[in-house]
Amino acid sequence: MLFNSVTFLLLHFFCVALYWASPALRVRQIILLISSLVFYGWLYWPALFLLGAAIVVNYGFSLWIDSTERKRLVTAFAVAVNLCNLGWFKYSAFLGEILVELFDRFGISIENPPSSVWLPLGISFFTFQVIGYLVDVSRGEIRAERNFFVFSVFKCFYAQLVAGPIVRANELIPQLKELRKFRADNFQLGLYLLIAGLAMKICLADTLSQFVEHGFSDPAKLEVATAWLTLYAFAAQILSDFWGYSTVAIGLGLMYGITLPLNFNLPYLATSIREFWHRWHITLSAWLRDYLYIPLGGNRTGRYRNLFLTMVLGGIWHGASWNFVIWGACHGVWLVLERAVPDFFPKGRFFTMLKWLLVVNGVCLLWVFFRAPNIEVALQYFTALLAPPYTMIDSPPDDLLFILIGFLAFTAILGKSLTDRRFLEWGLVRQVSLTFFLLVAIIAYADARLDFIYFVF
Repeated sequence: MLFNSVTFLLLHFFCVALYWASPALRVRQIILLISSLVFYGWLYWPALFLLGAAIVVNYGFSLWIDSTERKRLVTAFAVAVNLCNLGWFKYSAFLGEILVELFDRFGISIENPPSSVWLPLGISFFTFQVIGYLVDVSRGEIRAERNFFVFSVFKCFYAQLVAGPIVRANELIPQLKELRKFRADNFQLGLYLLIAGLAMKICLADTLSQFVEHGFSDPAKLEVATAWLTLYAFAAQILSDFWGYSTVAIGLGLMYGITLPLNFNLPYLATSIREFWHRWHITLSAWLRDYLYIPLGGNRTGRYRNLFLTMVLGGIWHGASWNFVIWGACHGVWLVLERAVPDFFPKGRFFTMLKWLLVVNGVCLLWVFFRAPNIEVALQYFTALLAPPYTMIDSPPDDLLFILIGFLAFTAILGKSLTDRRFLEWGLVRQVSLTFFLLVAIIAYADARLDFIYFVF
């Protein structure tokens, strides 16, 4: 079920009404659990068996870890089980291709090994979330949750189930165990964030996608100006798509009185790649730091190696292809160079602007590997961007220029209100006017509705 569908909105508002009409905490927990299961199983109900098994198995693992003295060993086993589950569904086909190519180099012909025929929705997100929970239990940072309903809702709360934010147990579980009173300001802000996030997705991301799809379908035919403009369009598309989703998720949570963590903070304003990752997909960056980079040794031993490996694995997390390996490795090399080489830019506004231009264009260039379906298409796109003759400059599509300018204006208006509670400080007339404008925009662009990009991760 898509957030940007009438069916979902009907389900959500019906469940919110039931939730606040229910005086008992256990009833509220059951409402959240049932609505999350309906949401997840709507498009493909057999997926509920996988989700249910993951809930039951990890509930048992957490209790086992909490009660045993051999916490590290049991935790390693539990994490391995979850990673094997993720690997089978997401990476078995990719690993099979690598195995076939490897044997082929030695003159041995084999058939592709069996692999999963479908990719469960959001499996990377809920796998990382539960791994973090198991590790936190092992470290003694939290106790294993005994209430099965609370644990189940933590594992599958539909607001953040399929594409994040990746919520920590100490952030969400205490909220699920509290019988909260209805707060109009939370509901008002949540409704606004829901509408604003849908506007970013439907009006901007889905409209830009038609230009991006056309450009990446045959990059060999692109001339310089159109190639760069299409690349900027994808940079705007993936930001408005994923930021839009995260904004909707936070809004949905607030309408239940549940606060979810911020996942974006104007990432294209970063003046270093390190700052970019502090602003982009914040919960994933924090997860990679706490559960991968630090356990590898962090800054204590081999920090450059650890940083590079963390980003490579972060790239693989996004997708099972060499494109994502290269994308993650390039970000890793960039982060290592930033740490190894002192900042040689003098202070001042001009040089800050220069650093910003280098970062935003560097990030956009690396998006080529993220968006291209394979390495061959990525290389074709880089050829269109960077290879001579540079005199082949055509006239960019007017519609695309207009939409990109609109994206910048839209981000400037909404950016601050999406990163704090500034919206509630506005007067009633401004609140109603902006909300009405966003609703009209959503209705006008309703035919452009597409899946969220990060749903496949």
